[in-house]
Parts: sequence; C-alpha cells; structure tokens
Amino acid sequence: REGGVGYEGDIMTGEVFTTRNERKFIPILRQAEWPKASPTWLQGKYYIDLRGVPYNERHYQDLLATLLGTRPVAPPVGVGALKPGSFKPASGRADAPAVSAAFQPIKIEGVIADQIGTPRGDGTRGSALYRVPFRLTYRPPAEWVELFVEAWDHPRSYTSMHRPGIARVYGDTVVLDGTTVDEVERYHRDTLVLAAQEANERYLEWDRRRRELEERERVRLEEHDKSISAAAKRLKF
Repeated sequence: REGGVGYEGDIMTGEVFTTRNERKFIPILRQAEWPKASPTWLQGKYYIDLRGVPYNERHYQDLLATLLGTRPVAPPVGVGALKPGSFKPASGRADAPAVSAAFQPIKIEGVIADQIGTPRGDGTRGSALYRVPFRLTYRPPAEWVELFVEAWDHPRSYTSMHRPGIARVYGDTVVLDGTTVDEVERYHRDTLVLAAQEANERYLEWDRRRRELEERERVRLEEHDKSISAAAKRLKF
C-alpha cells in the first residue's frame, strides 16, 4: 500500500465509499487466497481468479465478457424467444447432460465441512467472513452455472442479509465466498435452494428452445438438400 499503488488504492477506496459505485472496479487475484490478498473493502465482492501459470482460461473469458459487456443472459421463462448463439451448448463433457431428457434437476446436498474457510479475525471490516462450500448432486452444465449465479445475484425473494456477488460454482461445488455458517443457516439456505430451483427451471426452458431451433434448422437444411437434388436431376445438358 505504498507509492503509486497506495495512491491508486486510496482513490478506489474513496470512490467506493463516496459513490457506492462498486461495479467500477474488477479485482484480479494472481496469488494467495482471496481473504488474505484483498483489501477489506473488497471482502465479499466479485473478483476474477487468475492464479496459476497458465491461469484458468474460463476465468479469463469471464473477465473479457465482463469488460466488453457480452456476458450472455438467458431469457426469462415464457418470455420472448431464444436468440441463436445467446448460449453455446456445453459439448464434449460427459458430466454435462446434452438434452433435457437426460437432465436431472440439480440440488444442493449440503455443506462441505472440511473445506470451509477461516476468517482473518483481525477486527477489520469483513474479517469475520469466509468461504462456505456446498456439494451439488453432480457437476452442472456451463449454462446452468450462469443461470444459478444470476439467480443468486437477483433472487425472486431474499432477506436483508443477502450478499449478491459472492456465489461461485467450481465443478460440482457451489462456494459462497464472503459469509459465515451462521449466516447460511439463518439467511442464505433458502436463497440457495431458490437459486438452484430457478436455474433448473430456466435451464430446461432454454434447452427446450435450443432443441426446437436445432430441429427447425435440420428441417430447413433437409428441405434445401431435397430442392437442390431435384433441381440437379432436372438440369439436362
């Protein structure tokens, strides 16, 4: 927190506290653990994990999508039509169901007790918060992950203690990075269940529309091939 870095840190801290514009800055984690590496005013906020060499490509693409404003958003259930390309199916993943016929609603099985984080406990803001991981019934498709995080950030109903921006999904694990077990028990459990239910509903709706689009495209190409074949037979030289 010295020199130019310290000065820039002071500017950012002042910006957040005076304007409450917390979306202006995107923290990047390059090493160590988030609770230890981040300033107290960023505890529980959204960040991009770019640790490791090479860093995780999916996390890097997440950063690009955030900066460019191209993060895909699924349409609300029953409203509007699905635009082709708004989501890319998760292909080539044995653990990600390809169609709704194979998709089983994903549920949260429980807390992973031996992976719960440790609070800093130094009395600073956010130092009492830590990571709380939860096991899912199986590893979800990438589209479901996006829908779940969106549902957590903007739930249909929530308590005054709701913390948007702290939910992450890694494999078959959901992590609330910036809370406590007591908060989960008293406030967040119902919101987690609700977010999973909404992600299940919206994923099934998205998948149904995707398959309808694929079927229409298949029929269109088939009719085109038949038309070309018939025209070729009629042509005589």
